[in-house]
Amino acid sequence: THIAYIPIIEACMDLVPVGEGERGSLTTGVRWTVRPRPESDGRYGRLEAIDLATGETAWISRQRAPQTTAALATAGGLVFAGSLDRRISAYDAATGDRLWATRLTEVPHAPPITYAVDGRQYVAVIVGSGGYLTRAYSVLAPEIRNPPDRAAALFVFALPETDAAGSNAP
Repeated sequence: THIAYIPIIEACMDLVPVGEGERGSLTTGVRWTVRPRPESDGRYGRLEAIDLATGETAWISRQRAPQTTAALATAGGLVFAGSLDRRISAYDAATGDRLWATRLTEVPHAPPITYAVDGRQYVAVIVGSGGYLTRAYSVLAPEIRNPPDRAAALFVFALPETDAAGSNAP
């Protein structure tokens, strides 16, 4: 398709060097604080499709919850991405319309993957607390209540079967 699907978090991050002997965020040597952009409308998650031939934006899909995973595009015209509200969502690759979403037990952080077994396509994603970044970005949407850190889990979803023409079988 020559389209790049890019998950974006629309927020700012203030970076302040830490003093001698102080601990920074992770091992960066700085302390960071996440905050909304000055012109924010409160939607922090953005999935943007860029046409690689022209450099133009093909579509943008925005939501309140920040994105937390890479995007996965399938040959069947779907794009999958995860977000801070513990959702994995499927988007129409041509339009950016959200076609499906489900809430998981924890925040998805690993990139979704796809594979096939006996001709049936599956999408899988690993979830887990994500640690510091999950907590850091939670300040953007405090109403998104995530459970206390739970064990990591693997979720696997079967895609609908299609006929030879590529349409959903009845």
